[in-house]
Amino acid sequence: MIQRIQTLWLLLASGIGTLIWFLPVFSDETILKDFLINESLFLMLVVVFSSITSFVTIFLFKKRSTQKQLIIVNICLALSIIVLEYVEVNSFKNNFNIQQGHWQISAILPFFIILFLVFGYRGIRKDEKLLSSTDRIR
Repeated sequence: MIQRIQTLWLLLASGIGTLIWFLPVFSDETILKDFLINESLFLMLVVVFSSITSFVTIFLFKKRSTQKQLIIVNICLALSIIVLEYVEVNSFKNNFNIQQGHWQISAILPFFIILFLVFGYRGIRKDEKLLSSTDRIR
């Protein structure tokens, strides 16, 4: 299980999902207020579900088709995280009448989740191709 490269990619995606939980998405220096994902229940649930899905996908190594389906679902979740972050930050800015602020590192981390999930998907496809080629030899 750990010998496969896609396991490492999925573990990185899960770790980044966990990292998003602790880092601010947006901050403002004038009122010294940060926007964290736990300020939005729906965003928090999507991030947690995405992280758990990445981690659970690692242990489904005998069911490659299920792994691929979960990765596609997880990519959709990561895209929804990006959209939800944007919407929630705009709402946060309107609520506190913030004109300027800075997007933090946590705002771009979902893009890395998508990248690692794509790499994991490619690794699973490679395994399938390898297994089908060894089946032809027999």
